[in-house]
Amino acid sequence: MQAQTADDLENMLEPVMHWLSRNTNHADMWAKGNAFISNMPADKALHAASMLSFANPFFLPSVSDHTAADLQVSLETFVEYMMRAKLTIKRSNQPNILIACAPKSASTFLHAALVKALRLPSACLFAATLDWGSAAVHESALREQEPDELSLIRNGLNGRGYVAQHHTRCTPYLSRLLGIYNIRPVVTYRNLFDTIVSVDDMMMEWRSKPGTIDHGYFADGLPENFERLDRADRLMVLAQRHTAWLLQFYLSWKTCDRLGLVKPLWISYDTDFLGDKALLASRIAQFAGIGDTETIAAALEDRSAGKSTRLNQGVAGRGRDLPGDVRDYILSVVRPYRDDEDMTPLIGE
Repeated sequence: MQAQTADDLENMLEPVMHWLSRNTNHADMWAKGNAFISNMPADKALHAASMLSFANPFFLPSVSDHTAADLQVSLETFVEYMMRAKLTIKRSNQPNILIACAPKSASTFLHAALVKALRLPSACLFAATLDWGSAAVHESALREQEPDELSLIRNGLNGRGYVAQHHTRCTPYLSRLLGIYNIRPVVTYRNLFDTIVSVDDMMMEWRSKPGTIDHGYFADGLPENFERLDRADRLMVLAQRHTAWLLQFYLSWKTCDRLGLVKPLWISYDTDFLGDKALLASRIAQFAGIGDTETIAAALEDRSAGKSTRLNQGVAGRGRDLPGDVRDYILSVVRPYRDDEDMTPLIGE
């Protein structure tokens, strides 16, 4: 941060924002962020301070009481600019896509494929952070991932559009937000038995990495000794932790769809993702209003980055060997709702 010219400092702003967004040491990011601002020319300092605060939701510039008073915003000003922002986003033609996903439904793979094929940035909609990576380092994994308005505004004003991927259930409230902020929801889901087996694989691989367990409970919500449990015990822990959520996820989107509150693009892991990629690509292109079938299909066929996009095996039927008591537990959670919705896509029977 010893640059001598205003141009040098301007060129450093973006990398400093990226560094600051992933810094969880409050004292360090505060000291270095403020040092960077203090080196900026006076006419650029406010812009730099604003951008660094945008990069990290926990960073605020160090200013005098007098300066803070000069920067005060009244409620009247805030609500006016809130309305302006919402109107701007509502009238914008940029493509905003939310992949609302059940865990292990190939959503990370799909997200990466759409970012590549549609040439859109990735967005985080449930935390006021620069991106998903910065949200992760701030240990947000256990936070409910329902989009909030500050994040919707941050990303809705980017002038390009975005692809977001979140484990979020639907509500009438969220449905209306999606309409206000011009968001097209894509819902991905998978057989529950297969999901539990796939989650176990992912957790075991993730916990085998050095230092992963240091993140503790807030990283995955599982017992500290999870990876040392017998497989049958692990699968029961996961079934007890995830089944009710997975069921509510599916029912919430189905119910809002049936009520006419949302019209998502439904993507089944078994039928669609493992099926005809050209047909799936055509459906996505038509739904998103952007991209062409061939480019999207090519991205969906490319599994070269399978590990980094959390595609364990990319097959169906992995839950056939679930222990009987785990299968029975899952069915006991689903059974009371079978008169409300067809559960065949979740349990296959």
